[in-house]
Amino acid sequence: MKLAEGRTRRLTLRAGLVLASAIVVGWLWGWLAALVVAIVVGVVDTVYRWRQHEAVRTWRKGAIGERRTARMLRPLGRRGYTVLHDRALPSGRANVDHLVIGTTGVFVVDSKNWHRGKRLVRRGRSVRVGGASGAQIVRSVVYEAGRVSETLTRSLGRPVTVIPVVAVHGADMPLVRVAKASGVPLLRASQVRGWITSQPTKLSVAEVAEVSATATRLLPPYIT
Repeated sequence: MKLAEGRTRRLTLRAGLVLASAIVVGWLWGWLAALVVAIVVGVVDTVYRWRQHEAVRTWRKGAIGERRTARMLRPLGRRGYTVLHDRALPSGRANVDHLVIGTTGVFVVDSKNWHRGKRLVRRGRSVRVGGASGAQIVRSVVYEAGRVSETLTRSLGRPVTVIPVVAVHGADMPLVRVAKASGVPLLRASQVRGWITSQPTKLSVAEVAEVSATATRLLPPYIT
């Protein structure tokens, strides 16, 4: 019922906008100009509403993937890891989906919720997912990991390496070998937790606590 009401409301508003434009233009320049303007206004409004709808649909789909990844990472807390979700970078509008800090290092995890028709294809060292290259897919998470590294390094006064990882939901992924694009692992979301804990030890427990406190302070929850 709510969807039908929303659709009726949008159509009513569009009809009102078209009619008002036609009346004004018709009064000034005649019925032919009014007809042209009415068509243009109707088309422009339709395209605008469709783009809004697609943007919201994409955002909701991404949010579902992030929540699923968050649930899969939750058990890391029992192993001494700090897991922060949806954190804002110090400047700009980008945000970090998941930040994981533990003895095996610091990781920025980017969630991708792709449809099941997408397939990851690896040819030699190159990777493609659908029509996108691996480099395009990992560009944002590489940027986010770099910004987090800069922020923590500046605050702590020593180098802090941050490893970017992509957690994939839905798409057809390799079962055995880890696919990498520009050095960034693209993993099934269900594999990410195990992959993180399997990495060699890089931080002491004290360092984990220090980095976690700094990250929590400098990377606040993201607010749209």
